[in-house]
Amino acid sequence: MKRWGMKSEQREIKVERQKVKTERRELKASPERISMELLSYRVGRLEKRIEELKTEFQELDHNAKELIQSFEPQCEIIAQEAGEDELWSSLLEDRLTLVEVNIFFSYVVDMLQSLHLCVLEKQPGFTSILPTLSSILRRKAWDMELEATWASVLSEFGLTESDVKALCAFFVTHCNEADYYPLKDRHMYCQNIQEVLDTAVPSRILHHCLLHLVQLAELENSMVASEQQLVKRASPRRRQRPK
Repeated sequence: MKRWGMKSEQREIKVERQKVKTERRELKASPERISMELLSYRVGRLEKRIEELKTEFQELDHNAKELIQSFEPQCEIIAQEAGEDELWSSLLEDRLTLVEVNIFFSYVVDMLQSLHLCVLEKQPGFTSILPTLSSILRRKAWDMELEATWASVLSEFGLTESDVKALCAFFVTHCNEADYYPLKDRHMYCQNIQEVLDTAVPSRILHHCLLHLVQLAELENSMVASEQQLVKRASPRRRQRPK
């Protein structure tokens, strides 16, 4: 009996020791498990916050684009008004000499006449009701067919509505005192158009328009000269054929 009692006590001691070891292992592992759970929880919160920030950023970006779009028409109007103010200030400063005014006035007159004639060529039915360029500008505001023709003509000459406004402003400013010079005589009075424009025309719109007119006129003049040379070269050959 005593032996059996001692054995049972030894078994109980072993069981207790195993329990203590198990508890120690659990106590040792629990901080690691707690730290992993805490890390997982914090990572989850961080990912959730990142998604919330992405959503907020997308909303802000969308609102910013809508705000920019709502201000674009006003910005265009302000830029247009600034360009018009610069144009009229440049015209009122009057840095050009009388001869230079006459030269550029001649180019402007040629272009305005060309615009008028080209519109009538495309719309011959309007000849009797559109005697001037100003009549075209007035009518195109409500005549969609004429508006389309006008836009086509401007595109052919590489001009915009702002360019035409600048040319009309120049014409109105100088039409009373300016003289018209034929194309062949203009180079006699002024050799360097670019230098004159850089010095005397601060308005970017007017500077661009006048230089563009000069370049178009020079290009057309060179094409006409080339055609005349071809005709002269071909004419002696035609005369020699009968022989």
